Amino acid sequence: MAQEFITPRQAALIGQTAGRILLGGATADPVAVVHAVAAEPYLWQGKTLTGAFIPGVNERDYAAVGHDTMVEAIFATKGLRGDGRVKHLPLHYSAFWERLGRPGMVDLVYMTIPPPAMDGTFGYGLTCDFIPAVLAAGAKVVGIVNPNMPDLPRGLRIPRDRFAALTEYDAPLPELGTGAADAESIAIADHVISLLRPGDTLQMGLGKLPGVILSRLAAAGLHDLAYHGGMVTPDIVDAAPLFPRGITSGTALGDAAFYACVARLPGLRLAPVGVTHAHAVLAAIPSLVAVNSVLEIDLTGQMNGEVVSGRQISGQGGLVDFVRGARASAGGRSIVVLPATASGGTKSRILSQLAAGTPVSIARGDADIVVTEYGVAHLREASLAERAERLTEIAAPQFRDALGRGPA
Repeated sequence: MAQEFITPRQAALIGQTAGRILLGGATADPVAVVHAVAAEPYLWQGKTLTGAFIPGVNERDYAAVGHDTMVEAIFATKGLRGDGRVKHLPLHYSAFWERLGRPGMVDLVYMTIPPPAMDGTFGYGLTCDFIPAVLAAGAKVVGIVNPNMPDLPRGLRIPRDRFAALTEYDAPLPELGTGAADAESIAIADHVISLLRPGDTLQMGLGKLPGVILSRLAAAGLHDLAYHGGMVTPDIVDAAPLFPRGITSGTALGDAAFYACVARLPGLRLAPVGVTHAHAVLAAIPSLVAVNSVLEIDLTGQMNGEVVSGRQISGQGGLVDFVRGARASAGGRSIVVLPATASGGTKSRILSQLAAGTPVSIARGDADIVVTEYGVAHLREASLAERAERLTEIAAPQFRDALGRGPA
């Protein structure tokens, strides 16, 4: 039972007997312990580190932490696109949850948590995605208590005696920037909003588009909405009254101002991936509308959301979990969005065919609704010829003639 706080270095020493170590992602990143090992790499030798390291947030080269370190990751961040020390796992969130939840798969977890509540228990703070699966499987856990981490009033709790050790670290939480709205994203957001109906449950992925949609929802006159997704960002604060049926998410990511008020957000509940991404849960939600982005799509409906010019820049994430969950939902819809062009308008993101070797993140059989700034293409149950015609209609005008000839 953890009674006294130990130093981050002492906490790192606990990892010497572990084989595979899960590092909390997003705001749960155990920065204090990672810094301690980075300063003395031989504290960890021959370890395998794993986690859902979020692009734009957890950008460290974790393979450089410790000596002879291997990393297993489901996202390719800027720090994890290197040599053979990084193993990319092409797993959906639901599959990664199942993997981590197998007894013996993970020996030890490091996670950043808020200070304890009055009853002595600890909350998960703003990241409740994969760690509950690992704890249920019996792994040891070390908590890094950060006074800047909010303790949300609703959600799972961890008893103090569940921790092998506790340490302290006072530092700003990792932040996520989403970028400013532009004419392109506003046009896409307005098309998406036109597809929503009162009573829908909304899910949205990463990027600046969710914020644009949330900022423009109120003007659409929608009501009686709910939110069920993997992440919420700062724009959910002003939009919260639009979701009287509740807001369920696995993580909350934003800036310091967001972190200062998120615990008071009405209706917000953080839940693990076993709830947020489970197919049975998603399929049982009436009118679930999943809004996610990809990088490119071909005229058959195959979509790539991970690779640019042959380079892995992201991962599967929860994309297909939500695509399939929304399609299985009664009245549900899967909406995939992308700008019509890339490289300053010189390249079409709608292609006759995906380039050879490009991973298919979303299979054509899962395609439903596709949106660009030029309009909406309904692909569910459409023939290949109909798909090609509808996708060509929402491509940038300068590329439509070439696309009109169809796949080679």
